[in-house]
Amino acid sequence: MWLKIIVGFFLAIAGLFIYGYLKQKYIQSRQNEDFLKIFGDYNSLPTLEFGSSYSWSTFKVIFQNKTDLDFATKNKLTDDFKNCIKSYYGPKFDVDLAVNFMHTDS
Repeated sequence: MWLKIIVGFFLAIAGLFIYGYLKQKYIQSRQNEDFLKIFGDYNSLPTLEFGSSYSWSTFKVIFQNKTDLDFATKNKLTDDFKNCIKSYYGPKFDVDLAVNFMHTDS
């Protein structure tokens, strides 16, 4: 009897981890679709990198040069992306800390 309880417990824990992983991957795919909707029509598509910090999601958007980043900022594409990301999380999520825009040239 104890063996069935222990096995059931570990299966439940494993199921929760698998559910969390699949949920995270689904949300990331939706966020990537939003990214492509916002930046997809732009000539040089930036790169989106997912990360995490203290269990909060982080996003790094890397442009090929400063001109591209300035264009996206001026035309509020960066704000649109931050608003999209903000819609996935609760009020404690600080989108300004989570989303980082940068460019690769010096």
